[in-house]
Amino acid sequence: MHIGKTSIQGKLLRVILLINVAVLLFTCTVFFAYEYVTFRQGRLRELNALGKIIASNSTAALAFDDRTTAREILNALQAETRITAASLYDKNGKLFSHFPDDLAVTSLPSPPPADGFVFSSDCLEGVLDVTQGTKRLGTLYLRYSIQALYERMTVYLGLVVIMIMMSSLLAYLLFRRLQKRISKPIIALAETAHAIADRQDFSVRAVKESEDEVGLFTDAFNEMLNQIQRQNTALTESSDRLRAVLNSALSGVIVIDAQGMIIDWNERAEKIFGWSRDEALGQDLAATIIPENHRDAHRKGILHFINTGEGPVLNKLMELTAVRRNGNEFPVELSVSALKANSTLTFCGFITDITERKKTEEAIHTFNQKLEQMVVDRTSELQFANHELEAFSYSVSHDLRAPLRSIHGYVSILLESYGPMLDDEAHRIINVIMRNSQRMGQLIDDLLAFSRLGRKELSRSNIPMDEMIENVIDEFRRSGACENTAINIHRIPPALGDHTTVRQVWVNLISNALKYSRGKEKPTLEIGSFEENDVVTYYVKDNGAGFDMAYYDKLFGVFQRLHSTKEFEGTGVGLAMVQRIIFKHGGKIWAEAKVNAGATFYFTLTADGQA
Repeated sequence: MHIGKTSIQGKLLRVILLINVAVLLFTCTVFFAYEYVTFRQGRLRELNALGKIIASNSTAALAFDDRTTAREILNALQAETRITAASLYDKNGKLFSHFPDDLAVTSLPSPPPADGFVFSSDCLEGVLDVTQGTKRLGTLYLRYSIQALYERMTVYLGLVVIMIMMSSLLAYLLFRRLQKRISKPIIALAETAHAIADRQDFSVRAVKESEDEVGLFTDAFNEMLNQIQRQNTALTESSDRLRAVLNSALSGVIVIDAQGMIIDWNERAEKIFGWSRDEALGQDLAATIIPENHRDAHRKGILHFINTGEGPVLNKLMELTAVRRNGNEFPVELSVSALKANSTLTFCGFITDITERKKTEEAIHTFNQKLEQMVVDRTSELQFANHELEAFSYSVSHDLRAPLRSIHGYVSILLESYGPMLDDEAHRIINVIMRNSQRMGQLIDDLLAFSRLGRKELSRSNIPMDEMIENVIDEFRRSGACENTAINIHRIPPALGDHTTVRQVWVNLISNALKYSRGKEKPTLEIGSFEENDVVTYYVKDNGAGFDMAYYDKLFGVFQRLHSTKEFEGTGVGLAMVQRIIFKHGGKIWAEAKVNAGATFYFTLTADGQA
């Protein structure tokens, strides 16, 4: 049938066909645009949030060079099937770990691109920094496949072409036979499309009124709606997963837009500030949680970043104050990052309530102040005690020596002048007085030497320990103290120390070993050393009288003796002097012994004192 230009039937047919095509194109365009925009935005938000979580969890692995932990963190992306590649780079831009394991390393960028998100023809690539505080530890790279979008778009486009062609053909054929029956379902379909476009409710379906071509068209239209609804459901589930991740964070997570309005608020933020998510969304952040005296600076900072792209406080860990719902201010730790997706700018803040930490720090500060004062007081007391000790030493030196010399002198005169007149008992008593006065003089000399050690400044130099020991042994041999004693000297490494005082250590330890082993049938003496953990330990070992370890705490005390003077001579000052010398060198001294089975004395010098 020929339709003329002036035919009402032809005009009506053209109008119907044009309306049909226009409605379908409009509806499909809305669907395509909505699908494309929401898909990109949804993927961008999802990838950004996922990337921040992976980056946050990767700080310890990068900080401690733990590639195994980094691989485990990236392998967790197996649950996200659309993530086709991921990689971690260290602070020098070198590849640290990647996902999946069988991915060719050459397919990954090297070095990593600049931070941000970029859409390419088949994927979305995201690059995020991995920071700890203000220190950048590395870079995270994620590749998200958007091939599914094009596949769906191809299906949708095919469906649209088929629908347009079939609907146009059906409209023409049915118009000629059943104009009213054809126009009614098409109008209903158009109304359905408009309803979906207006309300964004993809659960609405077109009513199928016949089993003919119009019904097929309706089925195809409804199938497209089914696919879009499934995609929206997947996006909703992905959003729910992201919400679950945000709510599991130990820090409050707050997201604001470029105007400073809150667009996201997790459960931790609810607990910290007292505002529910529904109450917080859409509110001005400055008026909600920022103290009044800092609000202008906050707003100016946002404007400064928008105008210049610079943010001095971004990506830095800061301590400042915030306001709870009840108006109370409290200390928080804050890190803010700027997120830019296409032309949309948002700011994401991670907030931690540090009230308890600040209380602990204040308590530690107060304790340290008290401790410092205690140290000052104890130092003053120690200085006073040292002053008194010096005064006592002076008194011993000048006040006790004079009467001792008088006693010794008068007893010598008495023995010289009246010796023949005295009986044996008198001679014995005079000899006891002479020996005790001499022993008292020796005690005074030892005490003065012990007190002088505390004031003596050490003059460190390289000491050939083996030569020093040989010289000490030679002196004992010349005096006859080593007679019948077997002396074994092993390798003795050199050391850094004060020559005079270290020599006194060897003299006192070797003297004690000779003295307490002389009662043995075969007295032996062993001198040696060993090295452990880069520290040299020297020792002097004998097979003599030994001592009971139950009285070990008295061993290095002044005038503390574990044997009587009748058994072994001595004043009880020698080991105390040895301990003071070793301590002044920063070393340690200890002993091991068994009664009648000998004793071993060990000592070390400081690590930096080893030659």
